[in-house]
Amino acid sequence: MVTESSPQRNYGLDNLKMTICLIVVIAHTMLPYTNMSLPWFYFPALPNEALSSNPLIQFNHQYSMPIFFMIAGYFVPSSYDKQGFWTFLWKKTKRLLIPAFVMLTYCMVFIQPIYHVWFLQMLFFFCLLYALFRRVTRWRTPEGCKVPLTIPLLLMICFIVCVLTLIVRIRYNVTYYSIPFGILYFEPARFPQYLMVFIFGIVARRFDWFKFNSKRQLITLGIFGFIVSTIMFLRVNESNYIGNRLYTILESILCICTSLLIIWIFNHYITKTNHFIASFSENSLGIYLFHIPILYYIQTYTKMWEIYFPLKLTLIIIVTLASAYTLSYLLRKFKFFRNFL
Repeated sequence: MVTESSPQRNYGLDNLKMTICLIVVIAHTMLPYTNMSLPWFYFPALPNEALSSNPLIQFNHQYSMPIFFMIAGYFVPSSYDKQGFWTFLWKKTKRLLIPAFVMLTYCMVFIQPIYHVWFLQMLFFFCLLYALFRRVTRWRTPEGCKVPLTIPLLLMICFIVCVLTLIVRIRYNVTYYSIPFGILYFEPARFPQYLMVFIFGIVARRFDWFKFNSKRQLITLGIFGFIVSTIMFLRVNESNYIGNRLYTILESILCICTSLLIIWIFNHYITKTNHFIASFSENSLGIYLFHIPILYYIQTYTKMWEIYFPLKLTLIIIVTLASAYTLSYLLRKFKFFRNFL
């Protein structure tokens, strides 16, 4: 979500950031109206306000964050190379840690504990680990070193993610959320996936893996992902031990493959841009920060509105997006706030 500018702007990733940001906001808006057992801060009051199922929420829950972590990891090596250890950490502190704690404090004081900034906190932790690794090892990829991303190599990476995820989920269920010190909110069961996709993004930058070499590679990954997702959602029973472990394996595979596939598609086919798309992508951090408290106020204010539910939901989404974008856009007009957004 947070990237530094580069000499050649990657408009495919800009478009992807905008798309995923839209999905996150829409999914968060829809979440209270479903029967998904996830912690949330708002509960609808009217009996007719219900969604039987929503694939968008499922996609957001399992793939939006991995894509964000992978994109963030992609931009980390060049940032560190240009800035060095201390400047890199200070900029990440300003763009990730400080905004996260300011928004978390605001929610705790004026609303209730809402931990949507967990992504920024975890991303800062990953960046810190990377900076320490570079500082201690002085490691840099030799110029001209290229390792092509083959399907066997991709499967090996997926295997590593599966093993790490299975080890963690022996102790932690997917529905378990940890809140160390009352401020660091995260889901241990998905931690290995998030860390590995972040590392994947770093390696992808070094070896230029976000540009596929042939349509055959793209089609192969697409077919493989479709087969795995079909088995996962139609044939796996999570209620028993074997089914739960199989679901974990398939989910870990899709975490890597789906993120990479979507990035490839955007990088190759969805590269057109305009001023609004570029501006929306530029304000994606602000939209992510502000949309939850804004959504809370809007949903609370409209709680007893007895109007056609799809229309009400659409209005809430539009007003939330417009408000979060406008607030971020206006704040970024000031140099002080632009340092943090």
